[in-house]
Amino acid sequence: MSASTPKQAFLEHLEGIRKRYLPEVLFLLDDVLREAELGASGLAEMCRYHFRTGGKRLRALLPLLVADCLGEDPARAVPMGAACEMLHNATLVHDDVQDGDEARRGQETVWHRFGVARAINLGDAMFYFALLLAQRAPVAVERREALARRMLAETLKVIDGQEQEFALRASGRPSLTRYFDMVEAKTARLFVLGMAGSAEMLGREAGMLEGLAEAARQLGILFQIQDDVLDLYGDKGRDQRGSDIAEGKRSILAVHALENASAEDARWLLEVLDKDRAATSAGDVDRVAGLFDRLGSLPFAVREMHDRRRAALAAVGALEQPRLSAMMQGISETVLEPIRDLV
Repeated sequence: MSASTPKQAFLEHLEGIRKRYLPEVLFLLDDVLREAELGASGLAEMCRYHFRTGGKRLRALLPLLVADCLGEDPARAVPMGAACEMLHNATLVHDDVQDGDEARRGQETVWHRFGVARAINLGDAMFYFALLLAQRAPVAVERREALARRMLAETLKVIDGQEQEFALRASGRPSLTRYFDMVEAKTARLFVLGMAGSAEMLGREAGMLEGLAEAARQLGILFQIQDDVLDLYGDKGRDQRGSDIAEGKRSILAVHALENASAEDARWLLEVLDKDRAATSAGDVDRVAGLFDRLGSLPFAVREMHDRRRAALAAVGALEQPRLSAMMQGISETVLEPIRDLV
């Protein structure tokens, strides 16, 4: 790969992997619906509708990138890539219901178009579609069983993380420690599945799995902080700026502010966050953003992103695998790209 910078080299390589293998991933995502013989329930229609929202497909590509960096044919990881993408999107369907989001990347969310009950059914079904996709991995039976166990364990952690998020909302002034515990479960475990799970499926040793799991954990936390910041200071593809504030989300910005605000400011911020979503005005969002600015919440989040990136690079660097290190450097820079002007 010849390019003027390591970042450009990675992006060109990522695009090559995307062009070569993403059509196969997308085919499997659709093929598993046909294989399930769902009849006239509408699950397949809703699933295809949801996937039309697009996205970066990072969870789908992570297992393929890891396989490639380990000297394996990325095609061996295509079913796992499809499984990770299906699992990730199952959580999005449920998240949209729980958060009340009406739009995702300019398209109505599943619950808003088809109803809450049907969206719950779809999200439930997608968890099982993911397991069916993992069963297509072209590896020995015992490795497929290990992959299924990892998928189940990581999925439970993701769901626990989602429950922790609701617990944060009920905890008054939550701590940053609790915020990071929640993010590690809700967001980072899908990155751990894609990276460490791919290496495990390919038969790599325990030390490799542990190093990749730690790097993925840090990358996942970095990704969530970026997502929190993007909601207010960038374009998250939702229906409004500050959508997280309107839904009452305890983002890193909100939790930092609650930890550092005066009692009066904290009480006011909680009142805004706990408002009915429809009652939260653009003026409320602007005032909350002003409080974040005054308390230094954005600089704190930026410092955390840099720290998490360094930790991810260090974890991969300890494995002494130059291609994995280059991959992590490229992915972390790609994650930060939407807020490049801020970091």
